[in-house]
Amino acid sequence: MSFTHHLNHTRNAFFPLALPDIDAEVTVCTDAAHFRAETGRIYDSVFPESERSFAIPPERREAVDRIRAQRDDIHREYLLLRDGKGSVAGWLTGEVEDHETFYVRTVGIVPEYRHTGITERFYPHFLGYIKALGYERLTSQHHPNNRAIIILQLRAGFTIEGYNVDERWGPQVKMVRYLHDDREAEFHRRLRLPVYDRRR
Repeated sequence: MSFTHHLNHTRNAFFPLALPDIDAEVTVCTDAAHFRAETGRIYDSVFPESERSFAIPPERREAVDRIRAQRDDIHREYLLLRDGKGSVAGWLTGEVEDHETFYVRTVGIVPEYRHTGITERFYPHFLGYIKALGYERLTSQHHPNNRAIIILQLRAGFTIEGYNVDERWGPQVKMVRYLHDDREAEFHRRLRLPVYDRRR
């Protein structure tokens, strides 16, 4: 079975995801331009104080766009959280990082849907979906002062994998969620770390 066939079959099994207790639904968007338009309308309400990333000067844009076009064939996910009226209230986007890893690039939720338990309800489903696709691990990066998401992900079994700083996003804590127990055991073995019970 090709990856495309497996992807479509798995997407159909996992989405749309109804969240009736908060009158919402998570759907898959397969059109990147439509996804950007939908999320662009709510971006400033999700990240009101965010600084825009470095803007590539126009004279270098064409070269960067050629390189970006080469990456367009990789597996990407564009998920939209819609409220009961069908309006976009949040999103998750990400892509393949390497042949074993899915990278969650951005998650955003409008203020009205925060603290509703949406992430706690959605994340186990999303992790199951990524695992069903065949990925071994999932990664994400967050500003170190974004304590809410870091704590939420630690509770969901993520591990802090590293820390990096660059001119585009500033400081970022990199987190990883192993989708199989033997992967996590290997992490502890490689680093010679004691294993603690997550249920504490």
